[in-house]
Amino acid sequence: MNQDIYKKINSLSMLLGLSKYSQGDMFTPPIPTIPKFNQDCTLLCGDNLEYLLKMFPSHKSTIGFCYIDPPYNCGSKFIFNDSRNGTNTGAWGKHSEWLSFMLPRLVTAHELLKDTGVIAISIDDYEFPYLKILMDHVFGEENLLGNIVVCRSKNGKGSKKNIATNHEYLMVYGKTKKAILRGAPDDLDSYDKKDEYGYYRVDGLFRKKGQASLRTDRPNMYYPLYVNSNGKVFVNPAPELTEIFPVDSQGIDRRWLWGKETAEKREWQLYASPKGTIYVKNYSSKDKRKKIRTLWEKSSYYTERGTLEIKKIFGDKIFDTPKPLEYIKDIIDQMAQPDDIIIDFFAGSGTTAQAARELNKADKGTRRVVLMESDDLISPEHLAHKMGYKHICDITVQRLSFIKDDNADYDFVVLKNT
Repeated sequence: MNQDIYKKINSLSMLLGLSKYSQGDMFTPPIPTIPKFNQDCTLLCGDNLEYLLKMFPSHKSTIGFCYIDPPYNCGSKFIFNDSRNGTNTGAWGKHSEWLSFMLPRLVTAHELLKDTGVIAISIDDYEFPYLKILMDHVFGEENLLGNIVVCRSKNGKGSKKNIATNHEYLMVYGKTKKAILRGAPDDLDSYDKKDEYGYYRVDGLFRKKGQASLRTDRPNMYYPLYVNSNGKVFVNPAPELTEIFPVDSQGIDRRWLWGKETAEKREWQLYASPKGTIYVKNYSSKDKRKKIRTLWEKSSYYTERGTLEIKKIFGDKIFDTPKPLEYIKDIIDQMAQPDDIIIDFFAGSGTTAQAARELNKADKGTRRVVLMESDDLISPEHLAHKMGYKHICDITVQRLSFIKDDNADYDFVVLKNT
């Protein structure tokens, strides 16, 4: 095993007061060599930590995006172990075992990401504060890109006495300051005006606001502009034009965003409202993106939507709390690049693979997906076992087969730790 990553994992474990790992803890049975990811999807069945560590030497700094939906440690009797509670002692109390479980996986994921790479993690209130501390140590607090609140239920979960929980979180970090989010698709319908240069909207004030906005801050950016009755803006005066200075509603002299020379070259980008307020035209483009917002609320994100999708594919609810397809598509679309290798090492039913495939069909992207799922036996009492699925990853395989049934050219490979 690469000693550097082993030392990094144990160094952070000691710093945080978590369990140390021995080489025996991390590598037990031999696993197959990890190939190059040339297929649409590669599914690795077995212990995800073993596979992540096995990937490290040959796939370091190659992954563009990582999405995971780890066990929330809520103690439910899911198809997988969702109860990793330590003793109620020490700084982390009952959360220590879950943190010790997550730490080496996150450290290795960090090493696998490119410098521009991004990781997004679904989590709920119970482990959110502990995951935040863990991520700050592994990825660096300065690389937190944001926490998104996602509405997953219209009426909320009824398990709590006083408050029904509607939300969960999507925690997003970059590997470094070079991390790139693609951004959310722009709302093309909002471009309600048109000129010879195309459709545009007016949502950017040309008069500078806030810090360093006074005339005295940049005197060369205080000058008159001239407007006509049709909203056109000119730098040079003419008899029929109205003169406008960058003065706010309180009568305070401000400044424009551009110097006079720049404004003269780009006056076609300026628009004056009937009241004489000057804006910068924001032109539309089919490829234009905008900043991702921190509040996501669509009915297509609701848990029941994911359950309906599972029933359609498998015939019944054989997987607990699946993430809806549209939700995962939006995550990948807004946070990953169209040519990224995407990794999901808590693959579940394989929604990430289907989301990437549908996005590739829509935008001609070349996203490739690496999934990891446990090959643990499913309890005979669980519905999935009664329906013929013996191992957890068998469910993931079935989802990939479902994708291929609708896409003859879909190419996937399954590797098992046998």
